[in-house]
Amino acid sequence: MTPTDLWTLIQSDTQAKVFVDAGNDRDCAARCSEIAPVVRKPVPAELVQRIASLNGLWGMLKIAALNQSLSNPPRGAALSCVDWIERGAELDTDNQSVKTMAATLIEYSLATTNQFAEISAAGNAPQVITADQVSEAAFPHRYPTEVT
Repeated sequence: MTPTDLWTLIQSDTQAKVFVDAGNDRDCAARCSEIAPVVRKPVPAELVQRIASLNGLWGMLKIAALNQSLSNPPRGAALSCVDWIERGAELDTDNQSVKTMAATLIEYSLATTNQFAEISAAGNAPQVITADQVSEAAFPHRYPTEVT
């Protein structure tokens, strides 16, 4: 998060603004960490497989991928998904190709929207804001004559 973005976040939240106005950058940072939007990241293959195993998706994908009599689609989508995860590649659930693969598996009842939503949610990483970041964002507003 850029200092400008952080300053905008601080100004949008009453509690964060009270902290920064009081010079309490530590508590402001803690509050900003609570309210900052998550950052999206690809989900590690091991985590995808663990979630999919627990929610029943992995077994369905493996069965579909191994079933040579299953039509394509959906067998190709199941096989691609299994191969990708077993290779250890991260799964970027925001990627259009991954979304298309998921939609195919859902359309053919090999997966549910909720199963893929669980995997996608694993890509949400909270932003941790530090007091130093708050100080940097607040500096031009606290000392406007020192900013050139």
